[in-house]
Formats: sequence, C-alpha cells, structure tokens
Amino acid sequence: MLTATVIFLITYLFIGLRQIPRVHIDRPAGALVGAVLMVVTGVLTLDEAFAAVDLHTLLLLFGMMVITVYLRIAGFFELMAGRIITHSRTPLQLLTLVSLSSAVLSALFVNDTICLLFTPIVLEVALQLRVNPMPYLLALATSSNIGSVMTITGNPQNMLIGIYSRVPYLPFFAALVPVAAIGLVVSIAVIRLIYRGDLAKTRFDHQPTVPAPVVDRRLLILSLLVCAGVLVAFSAGFPYSLSAAAGGVALMLLGGVRTERVLEGVDWTLLLFFAGLFIVMRGVEASGLAGKIIAWAGDLSGVPPLARIAGLSVLSAALSNVVSNVPAVMLLKSFIESLGGERVLWLTLAMSSTLAGNLTLIGSVANLIVAQQARKRVEIGFLEYLRVGALVTVITIGAGILVLAAEIRLAEAAADRPAISVMPAKAGAAARSFSVVLLRETDEEKAQGLQGFRRLRENEAALFFFRPPQQVTFWMASVSYPIDIVFVDQQGMVIGVADHCRPGGAEIYPSGGPVGWVIETAAGSGLAPGDRISFTGLPSPR
Repeated sequence: MLTATVIFLITYLFIGLRQIPRVHIDRPAGALVGAVLMVVTGVLTLDEAFAAVDLHTLLLLFGMMVITVYLRIAGFFELMAGRIITHSRTPLQLLTLVSLSSAVLSALFVNDTICLLFTPIVLEVALQLRVNPMPYLLALATSSNIGSVMTITGNPQNMLIGIYSRVPYLPFFAALVPVAAIGLVVSIAVIRLIYRGDLAKTRFDHQPTVPAPVVDRRLLILSLLVCAGVLVAFSAGFPYSLSAAAGGVALMLLGGVRTERVLEGVDWTLLLFFAGLFIVMRGVEASGLAGKIIAWAGDLSGVPPLARIAGLSVLSAALSNVVSNVPAVMLLKSFIESLGGERVLWLTLAMSSTLAGNLTLIGSVANLIVAQQARKRVEIGFLEYLRVGALVTVITIGAGILVLAAEIRLAEAAADRPAISVMPAKAGAAARSFSVVLLRETDEEKAQGLQGFRRLRENEAALFFFRPPQQVTFWMASVSYPIDIVFVDQQGMVIGVADHCRPGGAEIYPSGGPVGWVIETAAGSGLAPGDRISFTGLPSPR
C-alpha cells in the first residue's frame, strides 16, 4: 500500500500541476510514468496492468474522435458557427447565440473540439464589430462545459461514466438536460451582469460576417447520416463503444478521405492518458489504498438523498479542481460502487465533475483551449476568468443538486411501489404495512444486501426472494444501522425474527427453516413469529 500511495501521489502531482518546471512531462506522460511504476515495483503484474485498461472506453473515445474529424474536414463546425453567430444584431443576442450553439454542439460532440473551432470565429466577429471579445470567449468556455454535461458523448469523463454505470443514453440525457438548461441561463446572466458595460449597446452598427467555410457537401451529408445512426444506436441500447467504432469505420470506408489525414486528427495523447490512469487506479484498488480513501471520504449511505447528492457533488468538485475531472471520476468509481452504484450517484458525478470545470481557467481542457487560441488577440487572466467561473460553478452545481434531488422525489411519488401487509398473530395488535423500497432477487443482489443503500425509514422494507425456498443465513458486516431481519416461509408465515441487529456486527442470523422471503426493516418493526404476511404489486421473482 505504501508503494502504491507514493506512485499515486507522483502521478497526481504530474496531473494536478500539468507541467512541472524543468521536468518535461505533461499529463499523459505523467499517467504513463505512474502506470509503468505500478508494474516495475510489483504492485501489479504486467498481465494485470493490461487487463486494467478498459478497451470499451478507449474505443468509444476513438470512435467519437474519428467521427468528429470527418465532420471537421467536411466544414460542418465552421458552417454552423458562421450561420448562427452572424445572425446576431445585439450584444446580448450574440452572447446568447454563442452560448446556445456551443452548448448544443458540445452535447453531441466532445466540447474540446467545439472550443478549438469556435474560438477563432468568435474573435473574428468581435474584431469586426469592434467589441470586447472577453464576455463572448468566457461564454464559449463555460457554455461548452455546461452543454456537455447532458450527454454521455459530451466530454471524456461522461464517456467514462457511461461505460462504468451502463446508464442508457436517453435516460442520462433526460435526467441532465434540465441541469444544462438552467446552467446556460445562469452563465448568460452572470456574464451579462459582470460585463454589463460591454454589453450595454442596444444594437450593432452592422451585421458581422465570417469567411465562407470550405464545405465538402457529399462528405458533410454522409458524416451527418453516420452521426445520426450512431446516436440512434446509442438510444436503442447498443454498446456505446461498438456503436461509435462502427460509425468511425463506416466513414473510413465511405468518406473518400485518406486515413492518414483522419488519424492525424485523433487525440492519441488523450487515449494514452486514459490507458495510464486505468493502470494506476487498478494498482490503487489492488493495494487496498482505494478502500482507505473511501473510508476517509465517509459513509453517505445513511443520509437522505439530497444530502447524499450534495456530499458527493462537493467531493467531486473539489477533486476535479485538484487532479482534473477525468482522474477524479476514476478515483470516485469505487466510492460510488461502495454506496450501491445507484443511477442517481453516477448522474451526480457526471453533473458535478463537469460543472466543476468552470471554476478556474485551468479547471478544464476546454477553458485552456479558449485561452490559448485567443492569446494572440486577448489575454484571459486567471482572476478575470475566476470572476465569472466561480459564480457560475457555485450556482450551477447548486441547481444541479436540487434538480437531481427533485427528480428522485418525483420518481418516488410516481412509482407504484410494492407493499407488504402484516396481520399480527397477537390478539388486539393493529395491522401494519411496509413499502418495499429495495428488491433483492439475484444471487449477486442478495449478496450485496443493504450495502450502499440509504437508511431504511419507518414503514419501509427491503425484500429478498428465495426461489425455491431454502434455509439461509444473514449477517450485518456491510450494514451501517440497526435493522430487524424477518424470515417468512412460502405460506407467508413469519417463522423467525432477529430484531435490533447490531450494525457491522460479526453475528450470523440463520433462518431456522426454509424461507421464501426475508424482510429487512428499520429496527423496532414489532414483527413477531406467527404474523401473517401478504404482498401486493410484486413482480415474479427472477
């Protein structure tokens, strides 16, 4: 563990500082150094290091990069930017169009590409109109980050989360599009407030123009058709990596562009960065260091949904600004899995790690691209950016927390939950009912138990199916709060109750006979042997 810790710190020193003076090692090379050290020092074997590289993620990244290169060669991005931005008549309209166009295109394609291609166009338009380009450049940077939050293909960390979580494309989009919409309004409003002097003009003196882009009409139509096909495949549930790779290969076969030219446009250093980080993080997990980090971060499983989302968002935003958002996602993967891997936690990580990139000028690669591309005409200072970025980040992450918490409440209210009804054996005792908030049916689910699930409230229950009925044994090693364990036979009779089971205890609780169901409730349920149990709204056990 000590060796892995030292290598981990060295790697993240390179990543966090991005460029150490007199040491010519950038972020991708730093990740490679860490990966090699994990093998050389014996933390991982070479075979374990190769196995650690997630080829699904790399293939998804590669496929989307290839599709983006073809669209760029076809002139799509310059055409879209020119058509949208040159329709501006007022400063506020230009600010809004820059924000909306960069956000929407960043949701469909990687946000770094949008910033790379849009920055020269924004500068050219600002020069023609004789206006300060600063608010428009900041709008481009912040809006591309905000827009990229709403899809799995919007940025590299979302791609990583999409592979890890297996959240379908459309539910991911539906959950986070309100966050992006609110974020865009916030970004425009903050920039409008801070640069109100530069944006006070009611109307431009003339309409801006940009040089006509060189458009390959045939390639443009083909690329858009392939892109649409890939998005349909994502939405239909086909594997993300295979869909993206198939789209890239289709364009290679039909595009009529030399593959050398296409492959030159692929960001191989980003792929190297991912591969190195996969190996470093596998070493961190294998050494036990990941478990220590998770324990240090604290247990969020027993807190209400809003607090759980807020706690994870703060942790993710802090890490994203220390080591960058992609490494932060890799580091927090095990933490989320320890909390049960709920879909909302993965969505929270996508939201917070992406929006955290707006905090500082070096918070995301998109910000740095805008600053570097604009340097010949305007210098975006660290504090200049921070005036906008800090306010935008705090408000948008706060809004994202509230939106995701509200979506959980709405889903819970709309759900027709299964219920457990109890007819007590004791004369005079009142009947009771419990809402089933967690079903455990498969062997894997039953082994996980309540691990990572929030604290059960009064009149809530977790239900375990056993088909065929069998004798079982339960334990409390992974539960962080006291519960009652109720054993129910196939006829719906309670045959045993282990009440007030101690959290984290080593005791075992045998059923004492074959059971068809096991019910777990908050301690003090009052259930007793002989009680009759009936179920409503339950699916057939798998």
